[in-house]
Amino acid sequence: MSLSLKAQGIFEEAGKRSEEGLKRMRDVAAEVIGDDDRFIVGVNGSYARREVTGGSDVDLFVLYRHDAMNEAQEVQANLRKKLEADSFKMPAPGGVFSSPLTVSMLTQSIGGMDDTNEYITRRMLLLLEGEWIHNPTQFERARTRLLDQYVADTIRREQICLFLLNDIIRYWRTICVDFEYKVQSDGKPREIRLIKLRFSRMLLFFAGVMAVGATYGLERAEKIACLSEHLALPAHQRLLKLAGEKAYPALELYAEFLEALDDSGRRDALSAALPTGEESSEFTTLRAQAQKFRLSLLDLLHGHFGTENPTVAALML
Repeated sequence: MSLSLKAQGIFEEAGKRSEEGLKRMRDVAAEVIGDDDRFIVGVNGSYARREVTGGSDVDLFVLYRHDAMNEAQEVQANLRKKLEADSFKMPAPGGVFSSPLTVSMLTQSIGGMDDTNEYITRRMLLLLEGEWIHNPTQFERARTRLLDQYVADTIRREQICLFLLNDIIRYWRTICVDFEYKVQSDGKPREIRLIKLRFSRMLLFFAGVMAVGATYGLERAEKIACLSEHLALPAHQRLLKLAGEKAYPALELYAEFLEALDDSGRRDALSAALPTGEESSEFTTLRAQAQKFRLSLLDLLHGHFGTENPTVAALML
């Protein structure tokens, strides 16, 4: 059993575009920053997930050491300007990474009153889909520093990293709630946001759960190493590595989602403003596929972990 040739082709083309884009971004970052290791530059979104389509933009973020605070804003502005000049599509200003951050801003206040939606989003994007653009060594150290906080010194072999799992669940539910807020309060296009939620965001969540489940039966240091290895992979590659051919049914459906986003006509149809209560034919089709995708992930979850691994029970109770 294997992925269909069509699905393989879709993933390969998206991966090729992504890698070419990442290389160009790294060249731009090297031009702007040189060998200054006080800065870490990363990217989230479709480039990091290796699923670039025709409408993809660059979700850039800049981290810095405290002694580089005065230069950080200028570095980020220059990077955006250079990337735009190199024909990259940049998102509108704003969002959780609109300003440069220190690494400590990502690792402070996990839980508690100060842990806002913005903080958890920054953390989870770095962990679950982040990719380096400049300073890969410090990028990986930042990820490991986060994981070190999530995996307690007292954790036992038979335990999974429940602290991290709960934060991944919390992030997923935050995305779901924010979707409703943005659609209802901000008037954002509903259909394309909902389809992305039910495919790419769901896969991101699910692949995070799979990585946590893989820590079962390992010592603490092995758990952190296991998480570091798997979280460094794009979500669909992580799923293949951990589940093998069991992941094929879900990934076949995911490939159809990527194909739809790469078709400008279908993407425009999903992005169009429609009267309340009306749906585009594209949305109706993809919504049905999204339901199949969800069920395929549920089947994979139960088939992969079985009853001995506590991951499935931890998702429920």
